[in-house]
Amino acid sequence: MRGVLPIANLFLHRSGNKLTQQTILANHCLEKYDFLISLGVYSYYRIEKIPVISWVQGPPHTERYFNLKKLRKEVILINGITPYIKLLLFYALKSNLIIPNPSNHDVLICGSQWSKKQLSDYGFVFNSIKTLPYPINLKLFKVNDNIVDHQQNKEKVFLWLGRCDPRKRLDLLLEAYALVLKKRQDVRLKIFGGFRYAPGYKKLLDNFEFPDRLEYNPYIDRLKVPELMSSCDVLIQPSEGENFGSSVAEALSCGLPVIVGPTNGTKDYISSSSFVFDEYTPESLKETMLKAIETVEHRRKELALDARQTAEQNFDVSKIVDRLETIFHETLASKQIEANQSPTEIFKQP
Repeated sequence: MRGVLPIANLFLHRSGNKLTQQTILANHCLEKYDFLISLGVYSYYRIEKIPVISWVQGPPHTERYFNLKKLRKEVILINGITPYIKLLLFYALKSNLIIPNPSNHDVLICGSQWSKKQLSDYGFVFNSIKTLPYPINLKLFKVNDNIVDHQQNKEKVFLWLGRCDPRKRLDLLLEAYALVLKKRQDVRLKIFGGFRYAPGYKKLLDNFEFPDRLEYNPYIDRLKVPELMSSCDVLIQPSEGENFGSSVAEALSCGLPVIVGPTNGTKDYISSSSFVFDEYTPESLKETMLKAIETVEHRRKELALDARQTAEQNFDVSKIVDRLETIFHETLASKQIEANQSPTEIFKQP
């Protein structure tokens, strides 16, 4: 069922879109809508003269590009040719069955400037794309006193939190971590995440050359994540092509500095004392990890304060809601202006 269920979901998604569209149109006839909002997914339909806003999880094409093209050699080597072909089939069907149409949207909201550029390249109008981070529950994810006391411990802990898909670059992290361990032995790596689409990647953990320096759990209850973060020193997310990494935002909220890569859109929102490695190479990531350890050893309390302040500035729910409402009002106003103008006048607008 592992290989069948995701493909079946594609057909269910398409039929579900048609049913939803029919329901919306029927309701709109009874009580007129002001606008249509699609959360988490693209809108695959629109209502005449009603503005459409979609807050999407990421560009529609980048996951396929990174998992199947850019990282093709790594995926086949680690996960095997048969799972690669299954993924190839899955993405081929997905690109044909679920194709976002830029003309179905008046405004698109994404998580980062990196995503905005990718969406523009895909065909969406650049000026119609807004960037907005995901809100974080700052009462749940907060700085624990233990996080400051943790600096007294000799052992420094890196944390990976999230699924282990190929583009998340677990392979890169483990190669870099092995290099770190050859420089210092007072570090540990905790990994929490499953291998749903690339089960072959699990062998990277099984074959790691320093097993006593590695902890793995496939799952953690979300309510226990803040406690986990308070026991760690740095969250690391070496993903390629990341729209917005929620675990990065949660770590900052808990006072942890983070390490991200150059195509991780979440870098738009990280604290000034966090770290971005230059290249997706083991050597580059290793150097950044070593730098992070040294910084934590000398400035732990300062890092925690900087991370938390950054989170409060960027991820506070009320601030995100205010910005979202502004987007709604601007979209409605723009649509009303268009409705009152002739086609020639609309064409002349910048």
